[in-house]
Amino acid sequence: MYESSRVKEGGPALHTHFDQDEMWYVLEGEFLIKVGDVIHQAKAGDTVFGPRNVPHCFAKIGKGDGRLLMTFQPAGKMEAFFQKVSEGALKTMSEAEQDKFREEHGFKRVGPPINQLKK
Repeated sequence: MYESSRVKEGGPALHTHFDQDEMWYVLEGEFLIKVGDVIHQAKAGDTVFGPRNVPHCFAKIGKGDGRLLMTFQPAGKMEAFFQKVSEGALKTMSEAEQDKFREEHGFKRVGPPINQLKK
C-alpha cells in the first residue's frame, strides 16, 4: 500500500496484473478509474477494486491536486518496480524494454491511457 500524489492530469496505460488485485482509495481530487468495461468517476472517499487479470487504468481529472491510496494484494514485485521507476529507470528504456520491465514485475500493458481510449 502506498500513497500516490498527482499534480498533472492523466495516469498509466491500460494494463493487467497477472497475480495481484489492485484497489484505489481516493484521498483528494477526482479520478476516472477503468476496470474491465466500467469507468468509475471517483472522488475523495470513494474506493474502486480491480481484480487480477482484468485490464484497468486510472487518470487524475480536473484542477487541483489528486491523491490516491493504492493497494496491491499480494504485493509481489510492485515495490521493486516503483523503486526503480522513482530512480528514473523508464526514462532510458525503449518502449519494448519498458514492456519487458513491466512483465518482469508481474504486469503487462494492454492499451493506451484512459484519456486516449475511444469512448
